Amino acid sequence: MKKILALVTSAVIISSFFVNSSAQAKVNDHDFKVEKFGKYAPNIKGVNEMFKDNKEKFKIKNAEEEFTTKTSKTDSLGYTHLKLQQTVKGIPVFGHEYIVHFNDNGEVYSVNGNYSPKAREFKKSHEYITPGEAENKAFGIIDYDPSSLDEDFPNNGKAKLYLYDFNNEYIPVYLVQINYLLPTPGNWSIFVNAYTGEIVNKYNKFANVAATGSGKGVLGDTKTLNLDKVSTTKGTSYNLTDLTRGAVISTYTSNYGTRTPGTLISSTTSTINDPAAVDAHYYAGVVYDYYKAKFNRNSINGAGLAIKSSVHYSRNYVNAGWTGTQMIYGDGDGVNSVALSGGLDVIAHEITHGVDQYEADLVYQNQSGALNESMSDAFGVFVEYYAQNSKFDWLMGEDIWTPKVANDALRDISDPTKYGDPAHMNNYVNTTQDNGGVHTNSGIPNKACYLITSNIGVEKAEQIYYRALTQYMTASTNFSAARACLAQAATDLYGSGSTEVAAVHNAFSSVGVN
Repeated sequence: MKKILALVTSAVIISSFFVNSSAQAKVNDHDFKVEKFGKYAPNIKGVNEMFKDNKEKFKIKNAEEEFTTKTSKTDSLGYTHLKLQQTVKGIPVFGHEYIVHFNDNGEVYSVNGNYSPKAREFKKSHEYITPGEAENKAFGIIDYDPSSLDEDFPNNGKAKLYLYDFNNEYIPVYLVQINYLLPTPGNWSIFVNAYTGEIVNKYNKFANVAATGSGKGVLGDTKTLNLDKVSTTKGTSYNLTDLTRGAVISTYTSNYGTRTPGTLISSTTSTINDPAAVDAHYYAGVVYDYYKAKFNRNSINGAGLAIKSSVHYSRNYVNAGWTGTQMIYGDGDGVNSVALSGGLDVIAHEITHGVDQYEADLVYQNQSGALNESMSDAFGVFVEYYAQNSKFDWLMGEDIWTPKVANDALRDISDPTKYGDPAHMNNYVNTTQDNGGVHTNSGIPNKACYLITSNIGVEKAEQIYYRALTQYMTASTNFSAARACLAQAATDLYGSGSTEVAAVHNAFSSVGVN
């Protein structure tokens, strides 16, 4: 019953729109080339020279015409990582990015991502519908309350033109991303054929996990909270806002409705008598501290983004989620779960969805979507090891799931099959449900994570996983590419012939991923 409920709960949020996977399968193709390509300037001009010098390997004619620079980051090792977006006649090609990696000597040592020479052949054959027409088409297929559109979400509801690989042909599409909270949360990516106005693909990126949600927290333990003390002529109030870290952390209540962020939680004393809010607030600070201590990352976006949580979302809501701008936590129904904010691993899972959004931004369908879920599970485990070492385990949501059933959990990363998820590619579930089985098929990379970590330890595994997520993975990374990304991250950190690199390869081979 537990597993069935988890899938039903997810389906409610994911809605009933599904896509023919063959129409977007090419999004998960991914190259990974590792060799010394020479020393070049770490910019688009330098990359252009590198591609020209290696034209037989890359088939790229002029990088300055075919790419735009998305980001340039220099990491703690002194390596520079230049992320490039493929374009054709100025139009970005969806899911087609290259990351060019420079070591601390300025040498290009690796290139990975997704590039299509075929996209260069695109020629406009008809007039495009207008962006406004595409937006109307996109809004017309979702059930939403206009008053709940999130104003903080970048370009919410605005159409952007892309080229898109649809059944092995590149066509122009408008991508319309729509983020809202009512009547149920949605974070849709909708692709509209720019010639005809037809919907060619759609997926809901609202990332959720059926699990649960300080004074005293959900499990009755007392926590120390950082509050904002505000004094006025009417008296003093203590707001659930943490101003002590590099990002403001605030906790709200949706008051058993679905508006977010809702009302900032406040008390006339320094004691907060709301267990779900206590845990959501406290654990958000723990996850912030983890990312800062381990990777010097300042909040979800790495640049101090405010961290917002809303508890008491809806009624009997057995779920938690990252909406694209914040976290929401239901109180559970007392049978399948208690308040989901009561689980540190749940909160770490949701916040990591946010981290992914600002880094690889893994497409939330099929293998890349399952990898998206698996990365959040991995960091849920890593954060628990960091902050709750005495109770560390490989279970997800065990603190809040089915309170009347002992030793139960939502997922077991060490043995995904315990809760009906596959642990090997032989059992990969091909389905149109749940965006291509993103929660179910996460069991395969989850098992690989367990095997890697058991071999080399959490401290090394978390460094490899973070580096892979932030420096190597792109939107289209699939399981095989994840293996290559993790192996390259391990090579950077521990050497090409290291035990750590071998652990990555052995683990993925064990789960049937080449």
